[in-house]
Amino acid sequence: MRFITKILTALFLFLALAQVKAIGPFVVEDIQVEGLQRVELGTFFTALPIRVGETIDDARVPNIIRSLYKTGNFDFVKLERVDATLKVLVVERPVISSIVLSGNKILKSEQLLENMKSSGIEKGEVLNSFILDKIEQAITNEYFNNGHYHLGIKKQIIDLSRNRVQLKIDIKEGKSARIKGLNIIGNKLFSDEELLNNMESATGGLFSFLMDDNKYSSSGLEKDIEAVTSFYKDRGYLKFNVDSTLVSLSDNREEVYISLNVTEGNVFNIKNVNLVGELVYTDDFLKRIIPYNEGDNFSQAINTFIEEQIKSLLGLKGFAFAEVRVIPEIIADTNEVDLNVIVDPGERYYANDISFVGNYITDDNVFRREARLKEGEPLSSSLVERSKQRIQRLPFAEEVNVDVRKSEELGEADIVYTVKERSSSEATFSLGYNDFFGFQIQGGVTNRNFLGEGKTIGVNLSSNKAVKSLNLNYSDPYFFDDIIGLSSSLSYKETDFSEFNTVGRSLDTLALGAGLFYPISETSNISFGFNFQDNTLNAPILNNQQDQRVLDFFELLGANGRVDNSVDFNVFSLNLGYQKNTLNRFIFPTSGYSHNVGLEYATPVGDIEYYKLNYDYKHYFPISNTGWIFSIRANLGFGDGLGDTDRLPYFVNYYAGGSNSLRGFEGNTIGPKSILRQLQTLTVSNPIPGSSSTSIVLPPENDLLFINNRFSVGGNAKAVASFELIFPTPFVENKNNVRTSAFVDVGNVWDTKFDPKRFEGLQLINSELSSIPDYSDPSTYRGSYGISLQWYSPIAPLQFSLSRTFKSDIFDETKTFTFTIGQTF
Repeated sequence: MRFITKILTALFLFLALAQVKAIGPFVVEDIQVEGLQRVELGTFFTALPIRVGETIDDARVPNIIRSLYKTGNFDFVKLERVDATLKVLVVERPVISSIVLSGNKILKSEQLLENMKSSGIEKGEVLNSFILDKIEQAITNEYFNNGHYHLGIKKQIIDLSRNRVQLKIDIKEGKSARIKGLNIIGNKLFSDEELLNNMESATGGLFSFLMDDNKYSSSGLEKDIEAVTSFYKDRGYLKFNVDSTLVSLSDNREEVYISLNVTEGNVFNIKNVNLVGELVYTDDFLKRIIPYNEGDNFSQAINTFIEEQIKSLLGLKGFAFAEVRVIPEIIADTNEVDLNVIVDPGERYYANDISFVGNYITDDNVFRREARLKEGEPLSSSLVERSKQRIQRLPFAEEVNVDVRKSEELGEADIVYTVKERSSSEATFSLGYNDFFGFQIQGGVTNRNFLGEGKTIGVNLSSNKAVKSLNLNYSDPYFFDDIIGLSSSLSYKETDFSEFNTVGRSLDTLALGAGLFYPISETSNISFGFNFQDNTLNAPILNNQQDQRVLDFFELLGANGRVDNSVDFNVFSLNLGYQKNTLNRFIFPTSGYSHNVGLEYATPVGDIEYYKLNYDYKHYFPISNTGWIFSIRANLGFGDGLGDTDRLPYFVNYYAGGSNSLRGFEGNTIGPKSILRQLQTLTVSNPIPGSSSTSIVLPPENDLLFINNRFSVGGNAKAVASFELIFPTPFVENKNNVRTSAFVDVGNVWDTKFDPKRFEGLQLINSELSSIPDYSDPSTYRGSYGISLQWYSPIAPLQFSLSRTFKSDIFDETKTFTFTIGQTF
């Protein structure tokens, strides 16, 4: 290799130099340099401690050579005299052009390179044996800190042009050390179990091979020591101390034994709380937010709370860089402390420039209108944070960070929001088959950031043997004066139930809707709009069977479902809604809640009149900062007829089942089943010779009943809830796009107007049933549990679920595995 060759050449020249004749004194009239490739000539002469016109002799030569070596750029330096010219011959050290890591899987290259950089090793550095040793030591230290002691490092130097080299480092990571023993010595007040529950380090359990919870790392142990210290100091043990930490490694370097020696001390109580400094607010006001009374136990957690609360209050008035410190002062020979709350508000700042970085698609104005702070206004930390939350709740913002920087002008600060954009376009396509709908094709395109302006536009198509639909939608959250939003939709839907049921009936619907929504606070808004539907219901009698609900609906419109085949009707409904949303992001939130209440009222302007009241609730409770979250979701609905409409029309009923409500059950199959009337006929002979006989439909009291237990006709009441424990997805880096959870789903759909008595006296011909079930009973709920994986892929949201039911009906259609594309929670 060229690098080794250069070192040998330099050594040879150094030995030869010992035999060169000494340089006699002379006045330097010219200086020539040979061997420079990378180092600029001007840089070289800056380091050269001799100039033209000066005299050189044997006494100056060693100093000149030493000065050039000190630059670190040369492996060899030699001085020669040619008449009155001083010749300087050098051999440059190569420069690191790049560092390429391979073989590392546990620690990422970015982490290792950053660690090297902090040690002064990076691209552009001059390569020497010392640098090579530092690189190996930096990598070794990083792996040792993460519990990997079986480490192999192989270095390769590849020569490049212009005296540059590429360093290739191959790493063999080996097995990681596992925690075999973890002991706490000196604790008398709290048990080992109580203290170990506060630590992430553990000796592991049954699933440690998946969770890596018994893997040792020095940084993890430091965090655990801080956690135990906080546990004591939050309970008043001000002088608690971890006296020593002993980490022992087994002979095979695969097992770690940890011992912590602690001194607990005594509980300290609060004597006085003193406010010191420029308070801005009154002394009495600030003391009201300090949750201490004389005699209370000291708590480090409460001290932190006090600091954050006062900082937040000062931030409201523009003191964005205030400093607040709570310093305990122990009263001698007692277990009491005085708390000194030192307040330094600093300068009052105003917003100078608000900018957005990272938005390559979205226009700045889309983010700017979500900001609650404008240029020139007092710099309020709460408004800065609120602006960040609002931007992060946008569906096309994956992650938002904010940086407040002091500007050049005194009392002014610049605010920079760094936005990591999420793909705003979703293309969905699915092709599948199931027993309920047969072959299904579904596709669509939705863009939630159309033209980078924050508007939503979507087209969705679906087709199967029962349903064909086309839906167009458009919404603009700032349609009127950047305050009032607009949403609109146009859809056409053909529903042909005869494809999977014994009763032929279809419903064709053309619908047009529009609505406005208006914010009433930072986290809530109201909405109102309308929806017009033009419907045609075709329900011919097939095989002498007709559904009871179809008969009821025909009767409502003045038709006879036992004779008539179709009926046309219009629905004109008004919609009113209230939404409150504190979720921290639109997709895969980790904290906050949302309430969504909606009222749909079908007015007398149409042919039928009814109302539907819906309520959706979501709440996310972070359990830890490692990605464990508990969530609750609920969906409640109730509807009924108004005026001449005595019940909720069956085609706007509520349904349940499927990946979006009750996982583990076939979609939209839970709840009241279809009750079919088998019409009885009487054949009457015509007395006129040559004439055919006549078939007469007998009155309803002669009908036979048949219940289609496979299909649900829905109900006017619905209650569904889901409880989920969300946990970190193993082996996944970007947690913002993937979510795994264990869930329990419970719920039901029922019909409050259902009365089995209306069928008394009629014969039920179902062999599986002895009587008509009571579909008005809400206690016949369903339940399931399982695990779910959701992935917001670049193409479309995907969901995979493994489910088992623990409460079901005998005729329910259950599914163990479900895969859904194009929808997410």
